[in-house]
Formats: sequence, C-alpha cells, structure tokens
Amino acid sequence: MKKILLMLTFGIFAGMLSSCATIIRDNSQVVPINASTEKVDIKITNKKGITIFEGQTPTVVNLKTSSGGYFDPEKYTVIASKDGFVTQTQVIDWNVSGWYIFGNLAIGGLIGYLIVDPLTGDMYYLDEDPVHFNMTPIK
Repeated sequence: MKKILLMLTFGIFAGMLSSCATIIRDNSQVVPINASTEKVDIKITNKKGITIFEGQTPTVVNLKTSSGGYFDPEKYTVIASKDGFVTQTQVIDWNVSGWYIFGNLAIGGLIGYLIVDPLTGDMYYLDEDPVHFNMTPIK
C-alpha cells in the first residue's frame, strides 16, 4: 500500500512539474518559402534586424519560435527580390499555443504557465501558412 501511495504521490508531483506546451511542441518550426517565379532571392531577419537566412526560392527554413528570453517570442521579416520584379516583404508572426493555455490548465499548473513554457519558448508557434510571394514584374 505504501508503494502505491508513493507512486501516486510521485506521479502527481511529476505532473505538476511538467509543462504541456513543452511536452507537445518544439521551439523551432519548419517554414516553406516559395514564389510564383523561380530563384527569387530571399532574406530573413529576426525582430532585432539580424539576418538569419539568405537563399533562393523554393526553400524550407527552420526558425526558432522564441528569441531565447523569458516570455520572448520571435518574429521574422522575409524580403523577396529579383531583378525585373517588385521587391516584396512578408512578416512571419508568432502565436500562443493552445497547449500552453489549456494543457497547463489541465496538467501543467503554474510551473508550466510561469516557468517552463516561457523559458523554453515552446508556448509559441509561428504562422503556419507557407510563405508565398506572387512576384509582380516592374513595368
């Protein structure tokens, strides 16, 4: 009986220390980027303006959902350019995961809400639609 009580206590304690978004989500996300024209130059900057990727379409990039601080989601700007076409910009913005909100309500508790998920950045996800540029020729 003592072993069962000990196992239940340990299980409840472990559940209280867990964090739902951290268990379910990762703090990075794969984002496909393409354009209506081949070989469009792509430049991605983070919210601090630091270039984190340069390449050409079509491509797939792995982006962090958090900039590494406490309650610090990441946001990216994607610039598409090609000779003879209008340069375009799109923002990849962050969102709060439902796993963070409802999962911690169910099992993660305050430790999940205030410590684990905010520190790992797993509570955030980026816009889930692929980034697509409809390139417009310069007239």
